[in-house]
Amino acid sequence: MRNLTVENILQVTGGKLLNGNKNTICENFAKDSRKIKKGDIYIGLKGENFKGSIFWKEALENGAEGVIVSDIEISETDIKKYPNKIIIKVEDTLKALYEIAKAKRKLYNIPVIAVTGSVGKTSTKDIVASVVSQKYKTLKTIRK
Repeated sequence: MRNLTVENILQVTGGKLLNGNKNTICENFAKDSRKIKKGDIYIGLKGENFKGSIFWKEALENGAEGVIVSDIEISETDIKKYPNKIIIKVEDTLKALYEIAKAKRKLYNIPVIAVTGSVGKTSTKDIVASVVSQKYKTLKTIRK
């Protein structure tokens, strides 16, 4: 399995490491602090009605290996409460997520088919996946 390290994340996002080890491997990422799985890296996205970065402590308490935040101040006292956790501060968490996804994608040398548009994307994706899977190992996005 190919994964990014904290150092890779710092390089692609221009983020600042406030706490943690640059060599830590980051396997899974999550955007909902309530649905954190042990070892996830929480990304505090900003929405119209909320600032996800304010839930960074909740994410760590719920088992996150680390957090990526923006638009908040974290005191030295708070950082010391989480000595073995990764805390990265970036300018924009959405942009950071994009850059992390792009870097992760580059780790794999496999073809990708993207379906875009305003109508019929799900049906088209399912048809394309069905046809391609007749010859190749295929992965498609599933609806939850």
